[in-house]
Amino acid sequence: MRIITKRRVERFWESRKTDSTIAERDLSAWLKLAKGADWKNFAALKQTFGSADQVGNCVVFDPGNNRFRLIGRVNYSRGIIYVLKVMDHAEYDKKQWIDTCGCHNPPPRMTTPRTPKGRN
Repeated sequence: MRIITKRRVERFWESRKTDSTIAERDLSAWLKLAKGADWKNFAALKQTFGSADQVGNCVVFDPGNNRFRLIGRVNYSRGIIYVLKVMDHAEYDKKQWIDTCGCHNPPPRMTTPRTPKGRN
């Protein structure tokens, strides 16, 4: 799978004051597993990440055995995970991520690349 954006995950662990080493370890392991995956559907994803949950159009991953949450949108046909938000368990429990991530909105429409004028 291609991960967009890995940098969002790295910024999260870099921002941690007390547990940055643990966050880096747990999220790096998640990145490695996700990058090496080839999921065709949510059932295949669950084979890799058994604690993952589908919430609307998003998938809630649980890296670090309940320490952290990673919200992503998975495009199985294109092999892409869009990382929308990474947070600790306390922030996740506030449930503000549901609205900010747009998990209950339809997925963004794919646009086709435009051909510049004068070219066929």
